[in-house]
Amino acid sequence: MTDTADALNNEVKSWLGRSVENRDVVTLSPLVRMSAWLDRHDPEPKLGDPVPPGWHLLFFLIATPQSKLWHDGGNPRVDIQPRNPFHGAGARAMWVGCRNTFHVPLRLGDSIRRVASISKATVKEGRNGRMAFVTIRDEIFGPQGLALTEEMDLVNLEKQGGPPPAQPRPADPVWKRSVVADPPLLFCFSALSYNSHRIHYDYPYTTQCEGYPRLLVTGPIQAVMLLDLARRNDSRPIVEFSCRAMHPLYEGGTFTLEGVPASDNKSATVWTCNAEGVVCMTAEVKFASR
Repeated sequence: MTDTADALNNEVKSWLGRSVENRDVVTLSPLVRMSAWLDRHDPEPKLGDPVPPGWHLLFFLIATPQSKLWHDGGNPRVDIQPRNPFHGAGARAMWVGCRNTFHVPLRLGDSIRRVASISKATVKEGRNGRMAFVTIRDEIFGPQGLALTEEMDLVNLEKQGGPPPAQPRPADPVWKRSVVADPPLLFCFSALSYNSHRIHYDYPYTTQCEGYPRLLVTGPIQAVMLLDLARRNDSRPIVEFSCRAMHPLYEGGTFTLEGVPASDNKSATVWTCNAEGVVCMTAEVKFASR
């Protein structure tokens, strides 16, 4: 247990530079299942077809032995993500955002390699106690070299406070799609991404142990769906994507994916809203020039 400020700072600083490398092959069946999960009607991909942006999370899945899973079920990045340094009933760990740069597309049949490292690790004091932030940086390489750079921001909380204040929509939406946030949606995505964290499928654990009112819709679910919203409305390749979690999104009812192109038509702002109209995630998408 981390008891003092110095001990906490030393532990968090020790995370910096942690690195791990994984290899995989881009195969057909995960791409077909992701397309079905998104309710797309894509033709079956052929050898050499590009992998859509964001779908890289279908690969490099961690084969953690069952006996090594954390009490909360673990997550797909357990190979590099540090354990929460805080203990007690109020401690939480959350995915809070990401930044992606798509250099060249991964393609069906490619042998791929991911180099992951912890690039940032800091401790801050918040309104509900101490917070330990960590950024995981991934570089994914294919036959043409560096294909994708991603940074994911995670936060470990000493105490779980109430949700942040609701934020208004960034703009009046031009693009809009509704999605039913039911348990099958969460289960299928957890299966696709090998995410065994219990707050996305185990209702008794989520409500009784973690203290949430219902199952949580993951941040990556929203990010993948926002990328898909942009693809449905603009055929240009996506070269950059960044997102930030603003408010918890829970299973039950319908949520919306919304967006608006920028005035210069080079980018778009996209976001998710829950059934009450509260913005849960905001993101920026940048398109390639024609």
